[in-house]
Amino acid sequence: MNNLFSYVAAIKGEAVGLELVSQESADKSYIGQDINVDCKESLFHFSNGVIIKYCSESEEFEANALVCPECWISYEVISEPVNTLVRPKRKTFTNICQESFWLKLNKQQSGLFN
Repeated sequence: MNNLFSYVAAIKGEAVGLELVSQESADKSYIGQDINVDCKESLFHFSNGVIIKYCSESEEFEANALVCPECWISYEVISEPVNTLVRPKRKTFTNICQESFWLKLNKQQSGLFN
């Protein structure tokens, strides 16, 4: 499993073949210019030695089913064994809809999750 998608799918509980052994999370939320900003950072450790860093940041907003609100999401390979080269090293999204589409597209292309 050398595709970043596989690790993200495992983090979301949608993949087989990768064992998530631990997770460390930190809430780094703050208030800036009278706006509440929800900010989370997590490290996911896999049994094969790969470590993925997840970050998300979004402003509190009023829910609207017709709009996918802007937020910032990133996944980054922090550590990997020499024999496990995960690609791409980093993936970023500007909203949850974009992330969901990327997951759906990769899920269909991989054929591993049907």
